Amino acid sequence: MSSNSEPPLRPHYPGCYRPLAPGFIRVFELEPGNPADPIVGRLVSQAIDGEAYEAVSYVWGDPRQRRDITVNSETLSVTANLHGALTAFRHHLLPGRPQVRRLWADALCINQDDVPERTAQVELMGSIFKGALRVLAWLGWEEGEEARQHTLNAIRFIHSFMEDPETGLQEARILLLHHDVSVTGPPSRLAMLSEDDRRQFEDQAGKWEAVKFFFETRYFHRAWIVQEVGLAREAILYTALKPPDDSENCNSLLLDSIDWQLVGQFVKFLDYRAASLVTHLGLMSWVAHHIWMVWEKAEDGTPECDFLTAMHWVRILGVTDARDRVYSLLGHPCATFDGQLIIHPNYTVTRGVVYTQLAANIILKTKDLYAVTLVDHEVDPCELKREWDPGDESRMPSWVPDWHSINRTTPIDWAQPTAGPEDIGIEIEGGIEGIQGTMMPHLLVRGWVVDEIVAVSHRMETTDFPVTNLTREMAKGNPFWLDRVWDLVFPPDRREGCDALTVLEALSLALPFGTREKDQPASKVGPQQNLAEHQRSFAAYVLDYHNLRQTIASADDGEGLGYAPPGSLYDSLPEEARAELRRRAHGATSEGFLECMTWPSMCRVVYRTASGSVGIGSRITRPGDLVCRVPGARVLMTLRQIAGYNDGPSTIPCVFVAPTIVPARMKMSDEDFSENSVRFRII
Repeated sequence: MSSNSEPPLRPHYPGCYRPLAPGFIRVFELEPGNPADPIVGRLVSQAIDGEAYEAVSYVWGDPRQRRDITVNSETLSVTANLHGALTAFRHHLLPGRPQVRRLWADALCINQDDVPERTAQVELMGSIFKGALRVLAWLGWEEGEEARQHTLNAIRFIHSFMEDPETGLQEARILLLHHDVSVTGPPSRLAMLSEDDRRQFEDQAGKWEAVKFFFETRYFHRAWIVQEVGLAREAILYTALKPPDDSENCNSLLLDSIDWQLVGQFVKFLDYRAASLVTHLGLMSWVAHHIWMVWEKAEDGTPECDFLTAMHWVRILGVTDARDRVYSLLGHPCATFDGQLIIHPNYTVTRGVVYTQLAANIILKTKDLYAVTLVDHEVDPCELKREWDPGDESRMPSWVPDWHSINRTTPIDWAQPTAGPEDIGIEIEGGIEGIQGTMMPHLLVRGWVVDEIVAVSHRMETTDFPVTNLTREMAKGNPFWLDRVWDLVFPPDRREGCDALTVLEALSLALPFGTREKDQPASKVGPQQNLAEHQRSFAAYVLDYHNLRQTIASADDGEGLGYAPPGSLYDSLPEEARAELRRRAHGATSEGFLECMTWPSMCRVVYRTASGSVGIGSRITRPGDLVCRVPGARVLMTLRQIAGYNDGPSTIPCVFVAPTIVPARMKMSDEDFSENSVRFRII
């Protein structure tokens, strides 16, 4: 085309999509009708703060399953799930008062084929949901009467449970107490319970099965809903029994609903007070809790969750486009710096470039390395390529979190930052534009090598943690895990002259990211125990494991101990340490410690350093990794030396493995590191 040619014509779109002025949106005016009637309505444009509307939150669903609707007298194809939402919300009007319903739904109100428009509207979506009169969250059709009954039972149970959650939790603990009861398994252990226990067990099992079904609903597992319900003035979750295919004579729908605020309070309580119950029953309620945490506020009204942590919490949720893990949260109050968006949508570069630009920009603006502490590698970072490749979506430096990988860990949150001045020596060398064949950027920082890792445990799983019975213990992937970890951090050949109780306390604090401050909670996750309460519940936990071991030995001549390490933690302690544990455990239960350590320890490892310190870190940690302290980081770093760079003896080329905690080394001051600093080149 020559320079004198006509400008390219605007692509042909359905006539219902007219160009939008800046700050304008489209609203769908939906005509009333019965379930079998065609969906009919019109799109009208208005200023985003114009006439009132309701926003629809839903899962797009299978793009191949589509239904036709009529918009501005034209036929438009939408996904079956959006069609279901429009059917349900069209019908749910005041009886005897036919009226249009003004709705905003992304796939309908944004021209998805117009990339510039889609990009502009994505930036506005936070304002769209925040400005809506209410958010109508469509969970999808209930497929049959059984599914509807599960949903109704879950909704009723959540309402009743939250009237007195502590009592509800105590009643549910029968499901933990009788781990191996099976109604169907031969021989059934159900008959072994008393009549009252059996009745309570069956009642609780039925209620929590309904809760399990409810939170497996696909709606809760989609990233875009996070800001859709989080920004809402009011968000109500709706579902309804799917009308039969032959529904010409169906004139009514009965919608089942529950308020999102109540759901959020329920899942928060479960995660903080009943982690062992959640993991034992395989509940997906924690996914909904991740959504809730993104929007929690402190007492002064400021957000408790920053933008990067918000992205970490929602990385378990599904997206069609990995870049939307960033863009779907741009309505978050922490998504701006100095009034400008933290990053602008760009669908022309890979997710690796988007994530790198986000992390690099925040690090340079804040002189804070918190972004780096959210790294959770799925594979060994030494195997990663070191040049940009636009054809590789996942390529990025080792120090950048891959928010599209599965979230397996809780962010490490230490009560007292270990960093010195946060503006010291943080540089990023190289380009972040993702240009083919150029080197990915290096993170250059100064710091100190604190210790070297010499031994690493197996990866810990939530199923390892509860103390139950022999049958359950033998079914674990890591039976008697506490004894095994103890042998690693306090091996027999190193016990001479060592204070076993000090090592044990370090282990107990590492597992829940605990603090040594007596007047502070031992952990921010789970029950808010102070140090004394933490010590008592951990002592009870150690004794629970010892008693299980003793019960096995007396019941079957020790046959079950073939699954255990040669010695137990308790038996390895000197008598004065055992006496202290018994004193602490008197009148205490292990529940507090178990609830505090379940989420932090999940999918992590315990390790021992060359100096004998105890730490907790990433599942890819291995002997030889360095534990390092870097000003600007709130916790210690695990770094792994690599070859191929020669910056002199005072620079260590390395890859970033993970954030880490070593309780005995967390509170060292800058004066402790006044000498022997090195420069880390993190690839």
